[in-house]
Amino acid sequence: MNRILIYAIVLVFLGACTDPWDDQNQSNRDGNRQLTQLLENDPELTDFAELIRTSGLGAEITDNKSYTIWAPTNTALQALPTSIRNNNEALKRFLGNHIGFLENFSSNASEPVRVKMINGKVNTFDGASFQSAGASVNLTTKDVLAKNGVLHKVNGLLEPKDNIWKIIQEESASAVNNFILDMKRTDMITNVSSNYFQTEIVDLSVEDSLYTYIMLTDEAFDLFKDELKVYFKDTLPENEILEAYAKGLTKDLVLKGAHYDQLPTMMLSLDSVEVYFDQANVVEQINSSNGVVYVMNKFDFKLSDKIPEIKIEGENFNGISGSSNFVSIRPRSWASGGRDVLVRGHGTASFHLIYNVPQAHSVKYRVYWRAVNDNYIPRNNEQRIAINDITNSTFGYRWVERNTFEEVLIGEYEVDLHGNLNLLLTSASVTNNDWNTMVLDYIRLEPVFE
Repeated sequence: MNRILIYAIVLVFLGACTDPWDDQNQSNRDGNRQLTQLLENDPELTDFAELIRTSGLGAEITDNKSYTIWAPTNTALQALPTSIRNNNEALKRFLGNHIGFLENFSSNASEPVRVKMINGKVNTFDGASFQSAGASVNLTTKDVLAKNGVLHKVNGLLEPKDNIWKIIQEESASAVNNFILDMKRTDMITNVSSNYFQTEIVDLSVEDSLYTYIMLTDEAFDLFKDELKVYFKDTLPENEILEAYAKGLTKDLVLKGAHYDQLPTMMLSLDSVEVYFDQANVVEQINSSNGVVYVMNKFDFKLSDKIPEIKIEGENFNGISGSSNFVSIRPRSWASGGRDVLVRGHGTASFHLIYNVPQAHSVKYRVYWRAVNDNYIPRNNEQRIAINDITNSTFGYRWVERNTFEEVLIGEYEVDLHGNLNLLLTSASVTNNDWNTMVLDYIRLEPVFE
């Protein structure tokens, strides 16, 4: 009797621990049939099954891989355009937009999941609906399991869209799109050309991420180009575009994420620049498979974001006029980045550290430094910044006073041409080590917009 009682308790316990979801899966599982067989035997899905068969996709989804099918019902497929039904390539793209890799259960999609489709696109599944390029269909039947995957029925169609790069190519007559497509560089050895917008800013043909692309109207793009060109002055012929200008102009036209509805008033570009939206400036919305394109007649941005300040840490020098034995990088809790640089005991007049500033814009900069004599010597020391050459006298010597932690304005400097700029932190022009010490936390270049 005791043994029977124990068995009864165990059975009750096991019954209480049974997952209702497992029961549902078992009731829906048909482990003896392939997905294509489930389609063919469901009276609501015969049209979809026929399209699978005639397209030739049936053989692809009966192999040893697992798939999930979001199958439109016969009623939903009545809306399928004949241009897709009668074009096998277009039909396979459409069908592939409803067939994903691996098994995707509604219970595992309480948070939206991105699903790789067999047509190369990436759609979104949230357990109750299935979304592609801003369009959405609802599930009418969930989680019917087959030998090689899982089947859901949906009440609508999701036609595949082109990705943003394809749209740019198709809309090449647009000035901004043509400009981006012309951002080409040819390898001098292999003679192979590549588009440096794709390779160095973002590859908008990639389906795995979502983007928002601002396609400016021709008039808006011309105004945008003219507004920025002054900050990228160069010596190239008129028909040649400076790469830095091309990248600076276009890099913030691509924003993080995609908003198909309820466009926010501000979004971040891939370069984390704040871009402001006024819905009144939107001329057209084009949904794509990896985001959304907004045709806009105005681009709102802050010039200080496009032409940002430049900060050079003192410890990050690129060259030394003499021995490095006299240069110390000091940990300091108060310093920018936690460190500064101290140079002393070198015995050389005008000893200097060199700082390379790549891609300085053609603009007037206010030049500041933070240099802190925290009693490393019991007197003030003097030093200066030379521009590009040690003989440059734009800025004279300035005293670094003891225990002064404030940033100091050194002066203003106009950069004539966009490109590299060298700043030389220079010690006093004496050999006496009591007077030729120098120190630097950072140099900051602040653009002046007049």
